[in-house]
Amino acid sequence: MEYPNPDILVSPHWLMEHKDDSDLLIVDCPWDSGSYARAHIPGALCRPGHAYVKAVDGEGNQSWFLPTQSEFEKLTVDLGIGANSTVVMYDEWGTIFATRLWWVLKYFGFDNAKVLDGGWQGWVSAGLPVSYTSQSPSNPAEPFVPSPNPRRLATLDELLAKYNDTGWQVLDVRSGDEYHGRADHGNKRVGHVPGATHLEWNLLLENSTDAEAVRCFRSADEIQEIFNKFGVDKTAAIVTHCQAAVRATFMAFALELLGYPVPRVYDGSMDEWANLDDTPLE
Repeated sequence: MEYPNPDILVSPHWLMEHKDDSDLLIVDCPWDSGSYARAHIPGALCRPGHAYVKAVDGEGNQSWFLPTQSEFEKLTVDLGIGANSTVVMYDEWGTIFATRLWWVLKYFGFDNAKVLDGGWQGWVSAGLPVSYTSQSPSNPAEPFVPSPNPRRLATLDELLAKYNDTGWQVLDVRSGDEYHGRADHGNKRVGHVPGATHLEWNLLLENSTDAEAVRCFRSADEIQEIFNKFGVDKTAAIVTHCQAAVRATFMAFALELLGYPVPRVYDGSMDEWANLDDTPLE
């Protein structure tokens, strides 16, 4: 079968054909901005700030949560995102940083956001051109006005109230070591939300464990088979989480790609849950 919601994922050749469209913006979402300086897709802008796209406190420290609306508005100005823009994001990390920006855009009501399948490795492996010249944003004809959608977000209080509700399904997309408490990532406590379904994010990618390979999304049939195997319930309110709500946005993207109802992302994830004293873990 085809992806039920194919418009949010584009191929390198689609991007090559459309990269000069007047309203198209390409955003490189690196872990280290030095990778953008070394080479990037022609015309791409470098996403400013940290790869996790979180709020920052007065001392410049990253929080556990979404940017504030004013921080988000500054981000759209820094990237030249307007009401009529089409934004395509990519990275070299299996698309997890691209989907993080994609999800933040979606949360704030920007719908015309897409992710490049295969990311930077897919672009280069297709033999497409690269650039070493930094790009500056343009001024959009019409600014984008944010309209946050709280239905895309799960808060701590909501998850505490609903994690064991039969109408909710919690998807823990971390590694097996994290889920089973063998890796703590510096958290005060280890383990997982009671009853959470463990479905590691990278199972949905080809060449899933090879960071140097082209890691494209598996076919729709393969992803659906994985969802069926792990009991992902299309009738439930699905909440995704990981350690810092980055891999969780990858799974949210994949669920939408497969036509599942819009999932919620628990933005605090284990950064919050496992560092409190009274949240349940098993």
